[in-house]
Amino acid sequence: MEAFLAIVHNMVMLIGIVYIAQFVTGIFNWPGRQNNVVYRLFGFLLSPVTKAVRFITPAKIADKHVPVVAFAMLFWLYIILIAARLYVKRPELFQ
Repeated sequence: MEAFLAIVHNMVMLIGIVYIAQFVTGIFNWPGRQNNVVYRLFGFLLSPVTKAVRFITPAKIADKHVPVVAFAMLFWLYIILIAARLYVKRPELFQ
């Protein structure tokens, strides 16, 4: 169980880092970010996560806000996974 949580934890962290990298890449040329090859590559890598979040979010959330919601969900999942890994490793801390 500990190895599974470690793998999921690292995958969530990697996806979060790619979201941050896409944002930083977009900052350099905000109006023309959709024409940037690196920005589009990050978008391609993140498209499964963004589509999954779009599926579970209400329709009132605009499409341009879905990556922000996805990053927020990944952040809280990351925090929960830290607590879960800590609980598996040292359950006496939760008594």
